[in-house]
Amino acid sequence: MTKQFDVFMLEAPDVLAVHWGWPILLGFLVALIGIVAIWKANAATILSVGLLGALELTGAVAVLFFSFTLAGLWTEFFVHVLWAVVLGVAGLIMLTRPTVGAEAITLVIALYFLLSGIMSIGFALTARVDNLWIYLGEGAINTVLGLFLLVGWPFTGLWAIGTFIGIDLLLKGSAIIALGLSLRAISEG
Repeated sequence: MTKQFDVFMLEAPDVLAVHWGWPILLGFLVALIGIVAIWKANAATILSVGLLGALELTGAVAVLFFSFTLAGLWTEFFVHVLWAVVLGVAGLIMLTRPTVGAEAITLVIALYFLLSGIMSIGFALTARVDNLWIYLGEGAINTVLGLFLLVGWPFTGLWAIGTFIGIDLLLKGSAIIALGLSLRAISEG
């Protein structure tokens, strides 16, 4: 069974393969931004939480506008107004006090990793599945990561989000570079 990426690479138009340098350049730029985000994790955390706050405020305005377009549906009107208020308050807190927002988001992420890890370990031990070690390994890594974030909380909230975003950008940049190199191989071969 062929995968979608393999089909794309086999049927890539020649014009796309000729411009293989652009994806490589984009990949390097994305990876470089990821390295800077890891290096300046505090600033990346504050910036990303502030951006999330601005997006939530925008969402609050959109939901509030939408609530007034619900003609005659009072229950839905009040639910949407309440939703807009919650979004607006959360957005304002994240925009004006990004450190508090980062600490709260990190606490939620830590609890997610911890519970996800415990559930994966529990699943691995109770279910009869092949490759048990994969589920145990995933559960152990998630549990350790969750505990690591919880033990250092609230101080981990100042750098964790920026570090995670930086690692994600670094991996995405590497994937884009790999795509560009694959296109280069197509154009040369």
